[in-house]
Amino acid sequence: MRWINTKALRFLLLGLVFYTLMQLLFPEPKPQIGPLAQGRIDALVDEWQALMGRPMSDSERDSVLLAELDRDMLFAKALELELHLIDPVIEQRLIRNIDFLGLHSDQEDAKKLAAALAMRMHLGDEVIKRRLIQLAEEWLLLTNPPVPVTEQGVSDYFEANEETFWAPERYTLAHVFFPREREAEVHALEQAIAAESLTHAQALLRGAPFLPGYQFNQQTAEQLARQLGAGFVTNWLATQPVSQTWSPPVTSTFGWHLVWLDNLTPGRALSIEEVRPDIVASLERQRRADALEEAKQALRNDYEMML
Repeated sequence: MRWINTKALRFLLLGLVFYTLMQLLFPEPKPQIGPLAQGRIDALVDEWQALMGRPMSDSERDSVLLAELDRDMLFAKALELELHLIDPVIEQRLIRNIDFLGLHSDQEDAKKLAAALAMRMHLGDEVIKRRLIQLAEEWLLLTNPPVPVTEQGVSDYFEANEETFWAPERYTLAHVFFPREREAEVHALEQAIAAESLTHAQALLRGAPFLPGYQFNQQTAEQLARQLGAGFVTNWLATQPVSQTWSPPVTSTFGWHLVWLDNLTPGRALSIEEVRPDIVASLERQRRADALEEAKQALRNDYEMML
């Protein structure tokens, strides 16, 4: 009996050693992600170059293709976790797809869903794919949560970027507009304003219509540029406007303007309390992105990524 037990033990030990060696020498192949089809690569490159307005470099191409492979990897992971079976958004999408095709119209939703899954509709629907990728990202963040934002982190961020936290000057102004072909009327009105002390309301009656409006309250230079054009802002500020005065005639892409500056609110540095919500939101977004990237890097080890 002792001999049998010894022989059996040796057999088990040899089997264990053999199995371990087989695993080391011939590991189970990892699931393969990619390579991307050439048509898909061409579409990604064309889309990128159309958006950026320039040719794509080799490093940028590799980055775009890796991002697309990551999407496929996350999609594969979501399917492995069977997230498509527990998400109500996907469930409703599949039922709508069945209804759109006019299939199983006389059956209840549960049977429609089962039919959609049996037809593997979830594999070819781009909306469902995006949803599953989103769910896979949330799952990764559960396994690798972002570093919480602390008060010290907020303070450090504020100190490192203090010069960017600035409230720009704000202008409250009114203007009278003339098209370019009525330049002579601009100068005539300028003289009339000086001679008759016309208010803006009175001067406005002598101008032309201007769709964006005639009065702008507490606007930054950037906001004014969106309404009146960057040229207007540049030319008007060059006159060094003073509150409660009219500026000389100013040109813009639209025409001519006579501008009354009612009030100027000077720019100032913002305190940490004023910008705390923005800092927290920025740090949370960055730390979420960092945590997600770390988790994706770890997940890539479970797959064979084929560029």
